[in-house]
Amino acid sequence: MPRRIRRTLLAMILIVASSLAWGLPVTATWTALTPVSSTWQVDDQIVVPYVPNNETIAGTGPWHGVVQIANASQFPIAADIAKADGTPITSVNIAGNGTTAIAAAALFGSNPGGGLLIFGRETGACASQAVQSYTVKRNAPINSADTVSLSVPAGINVTNVSVSQGTTWYAPGVYNWNQVGTTLNVNWSPAGAEPAVNSNYQVIVAYDFPCRPARLSVAVKLVAPAPSSNGRTSSSHLMVSGYSGLGQQQALANDLAVPIAQADYNGWKTVLHITNFGGSSCPATALFYQHPSGAQTHSLTQTIAAGGTWNLDLVGAGLPQNWLGTARIQGPGCFLAASVDRIKPSQPWGTPVNMALTNLALPCAVLSNTVYVPLVFQAYFDWNTGIAITNVGGGPATVTIDYYAPNGSLITTKSLSVPQNGMNFDYLSGSGGQLAQAVLSSSQPVIVSVDAVKYTGGGQDVGQALTSMGINAPVTAPVLRVPLYQKAGVSGNDNSGVQLFNTSTTTAATVTVEFYDATGTAQPPSPLTLAGIAPRGAITVYAPSQGTLPSDFQGQVRVTHAPGSGQMVAITNNVNYDVQADGSSAYNVGTAGRALRVDYGPGPGFKNGVHTFIVAQTVDENGVQMPAQQLIVTGPGLTINGGPSPQTVTTTLFGVATIELWGTNTTVPVTVCWDLNLNTLCDPGEPQVSQSMSWAP
Repeated sequence: MPRRIRRTLLAMILIVASSLAWGLPVTATWTALTPVSSTWQVDDQIVVPYVPNNETIAGTGPWHGVVQIANASQFPIAADIAKADGTPITSVNIAGNGTTAIAAAALFGSNPGGGLLIFGRETGACASQAVQSYTVKRNAPINSADTVSLSVPAGINVTNVSVSQGTTWYAPGVYNWNQVGTTLNVNWSPAGAEPAVNSNYQVIVAYDFPCRPARLSVAVKLVAPAPSSNGRTSSSHLMVSGYSGLGQQQALANDLAVPIAQADYNGWKTVLHITNFGGSSCPATALFYQHPSGAQTHSLTQTIAAGGTWNLDLVGAGLPQNWLGTARIQGPGCFLAASVDRIKPSQPWGTPVNMALTNLALPCAVLSNTVYVPLVFQAYFDWNTGIAITNVGGGPATVTIDYYAPNGSLITTKSLSVPQNGMNFDYLSGSGGQLAQAVLSSSQPVIVSVDAVKYTGGGQDVGQALTSMGINAPVTAPVLRVPLYQKAGVSGNDNSGVQLFNTSTTTAATVTVEFYDATGTAQPPSPLTLAGIAPRGAITVYAPSQGTLPSDFQGQVRVTHAPGSGQMVAITNNVNYDVQADGSSAYNVGTAGRALRVDYGPGPGFKNGVHTFIVAQTVDENGVQMPAQQLIVTGPGLTINGGPSPQTVTTTLFGVATIELWGTNTTVPVTVCWDLNLNTLCDPGEPQVSQSMSWAP
């Protein structure tokens, strides 16, 4: 369990290296990231905007949250969980490919819920810091050796050593070094200058096996009125909802778009949960734009304390009954995230009631003009879908929606006009019993909510509702992560289905689906190969249809593309008809790409001429080291590996590259770029990490 989490919020510079994100196991640093990087921290340090803990929302409840954390790495990790202000809560160990579910009460006790930060780090025999600095006392007599106790597990080897005192750097050969276990011996017996007896000097070391970035995904299941310890539901529950946690770049911003908001509109009531993940208080403003004109009708402000949540109930805040529209959440210089609960405790025409939906507000900067929708219903076993499209661009939007059948054939095309800041709908009602997927193309960036409701039918399954977020293009990830997948059994009748949508217009898709239980053990039918998914086609992986998958399964699912496959996107639905009213929820499926981690060592400031090291690490979608990868290292005016900037280096068998660098009277950004296409240039979209380093007298 970390003793503390220092918060360093950097708004005007590039990101801090992942070595700062995870130091020694006793200390962890959380750093808010700007959206210019595609490194490990962006995707795998998870932001959870809000988890209720025995709380009333829109007059219903009490609501309780369960957080399911999935370790998508093939090695064991510790997941450190902190409040939104960085205050540590707990740390849990998760097996390779394993999962764990934690109830809100275990995280917040008797206090109200809030936002969470979740970080993962490899456990076991690895160096939590790839570069470390030690202060060493020069012992008598001269020409003798000094010893350094290394703070790494046994079996971790030193690969590089740099020795200095002030501005004096001692070249190798003036001293020798060797390692015995976790002791480093610095031997001054060779001829040449050495530090004076009883004086202190510095030793910087680099290690051969730094801890690998943990790959995580998170689902948040929300239940009322009874709590759930593990994400299972039953007849003791009245309503269920949920959403997926997001990486920092996809969650945090000072300008968030809310896809849909309702103030007792046909019985639907909205509560925004706006959490401040910054290090100081944030004056936040919520601007409300009414459908269909997009005109601003209301502006509400509140100062949110660091780590605090503004639970903004639209009805309670004075928005008029039957108000329908969207919202923008702004806080200049702030790091905000928000979830959006929409609950239907009453129905103008009587029944059904007690339905719940949860969306996320997304950073305007990450929204795009093309959006993928993996699943829509039209009178499909009485399910119907409504797509809400909000225009966050600088002018009116023209939106085209292409609907495709599961075999990839085009069903129909529709066009909508959406005013600036406005919202428009396409509601799929009628008959025909169709299951489909869609692609939205807009002249302006948009945020999309995909609601599915079941107002008619028979029995307990009437009155269901679920929602997911449209998926913003582009998507170029070879692995999809489903953090929560359940199959009915004695523990409850929760069942999951994953809807996979091939977004390619020309290339069929082949994927492998693997089912890992909570211990990380692959369960049948793993590996399940699904081949020949047509361009723009889709396929469903429904738990009850997987006959060999054990009953009561709860864990994660990972979907891996075959080489050359069309790009898939996905959502997952979760339903239990034993729940008294609405037992349905949906979760967006995370994507995973390769990850670059860079440890910049003890700096960023050094004395002139002192040599130091940075260690870069390349891993694949599952955290496995990738050897022989080409990296480009730049630091204008610096000497890098004995030559001028830039220099090209290659990772070792362990996916690691150690770089030696030094400078004089300079402060420069030092950037490591993963040259995926081997053209010796750092191209847009290639992972890169940058940090300022300085040398001075």
